[in-house]
Amino acid sequence: MPGCNRLGMGALALALGIGAGTALAAPPLTLISDVLYKADGSRFDGVAFIEWKSFDASDTSSVPMQSITLRITYGVVRVQLVPTTNATPGAYYRVRYNSDGRTQFTEYWAVPPSNTTLRLRDVRIQGPLGGSSVGPPVNTAILIPDVSGLREELDARPIKGVGFSVSRVAMINDNGALEGVLGNLGDCVKVDGSSGACGTGGGGGGPVFVDAEAPAGAVDGSNSVFTLTGSPSPTLSLQVFRNGILQKAGSDYSLSGATVTFLSGAIPQSGDVVQTYYRK
Repeated sequence: MPGCNRLGMGALALALGIGAGTALAAPPLTLISDVLYKADGSRFDGVAFIEWKSFDASDTSSVPMQSITLRITYGVVRVQLVPTTNATPGAYYRVRYNSDGRTQFTEYWAVPPSNTTLRLRDVRIQGPLGGSSVGPPVNTAILIPDVSGLREELDARPIKGVGFSVSRVAMINDNGALEGVLGNLGDCVKVDGSSGACGTGGGGGGPVFVDAEAPAGAVDGSNSVFTLTGSPSPTLSLQVFRNGILQKAGSDYSLSGATVTFLSGAIPQSGDVVQTYYRK
């Protein structure tokens, strides 16, 4: 009986060992080996960053999203990878070749199961950024939730409204979307997005801007009082220039209604040019 017990325990250990070996078996691999050359005939030296998204291999082994760095010396490329043409869901590898501190080019691989060594031309496919051979990989669409933070960034940006139009002043409607303001090219736009003819009495109801007005009054070195065509509103909108130099209210002149009075030491001299800018 003790012998039988030892035999039974040995058989159990063997069975457990076989089961564990099966559970820990690696997925099948395909060997890719080739030599890379530059256009001048010299061999490529650098690294290749091989990236992929999560997929299940043909034996149901789970391959999580990750990447590996492959050193390429004297042009020699040699790597073993899990096949992707029979993966679930359809998968592919994105390969970025880096040399001299920057990415030189990118290509995409669809690796089939193979007992023989494959060359690069056997696995290259037409990917999102171009390539050569058998068509786009399966399930390559990138959804908004797949990109971290993209949904929040898109939500923070205004969208086009139904009235959006190029070469127009933009306004934001009640829904937060961009609209083009309607009106004639010479109209003024109010802060609520409505438009109309500029000036008092116009459809826009906006202010009149007076530019480069020469106020009435003798420029002779003794006259200090000059009259505007209208009263600045607000008064702080008035800008007075003497020979192109901005005068300072309270130090160089005073304003009362439409009357500008220059103070001593700032009185325009004969030949001076006086111009005013204001709203009314």
